[in-house]
Amino acid sequence: MANTGKNGTRLRAWLHTIDPLTKGIWLLSTGLAVMMTMSLAGQAAWFGSVLLLGWTGGDWSSRQWKLLAIWLLSFGIPLIVFQWLVLPGETPILASLTGKLLTEEALRDSVSLTLRSMTLMASSIVYATTTEPRDVVAALTGRLRVPDRIAYAAAIALRFVPLLLAEAEQMRHAQRLRRMAPARGIGERLRSARQLLLAVTQTALRHVHVVSTSMEAKRFGQGGQRTQWRKLPIPPLGIGLAAVSIGTAATSLYWL
Repeated sequence: MANTGKNGTRLRAWLHTIDPLTKGIWLLSTGLAVMMTMSLAGQAAWFGSVLLLGWTGGDWSSRQWKLLAIWLLSFGIPLIVFQWLVLPGETPILASLTGKLLTEEALRDSVSLTLRSMTLMASSIVYATTTEPRDVVAALTGRLRVPDRIAYAAAIALRFVPLLLAEAEQMRHAQRLRRMAPARGIGERLRSARQLLLAVTQTALRHVHVVSTSMEAKRFGQGGQRTQWRKLPIPPLGIGLAAVSIGTAATSLYWL
């Protein structure tokens, strides 16, 4: 249940109160660290830290956690199996049954690489679900002096992440209601996944068309210099998060 203040208003979780710039430093530090870290322990630690931040500061509902778990597992498990089969190794597992096809080194490397991809995905979702697109525009144009077109493109992309995740969940439930039973067998699951992917892609293209048409109708980018009435402060908590992220990433690169 969400926390409420004395007057009954809903209190935002701490990640929602941090500005996009310092939170972006955390995102970039996490991405750089997991890309450069080679050990399985390091990848597991970074993945756990992202989930911990999402749990303490993301204010996610149980439905959102369930959706994240479904997406990560449906992506991670097939990737682990595929990489386990193709990566090289020297120490076979159950040599009498598999020969040198499945090795301990390949399993360790496949889990490490999969955790890296899952950390990048989860950290992007944490950033997208705890950052207001208007704050991104204010930060890029007001603080970094980024051109309006680039700033609004980043904000729109950020807005689409939670929107498409929610619509994908609705489509998945609609598929179940039409079948009245969960998909069974590999073939049926693959057909269901293909239909869901096509539906999400069509939805994304439709949203892009609507947004681009609206921006053209408002003559976006054809006027003079745009002004920003909204000032975006950088709180001490954000500075602390950025400093800790940079320090932790540097330590991770040195030790792991």
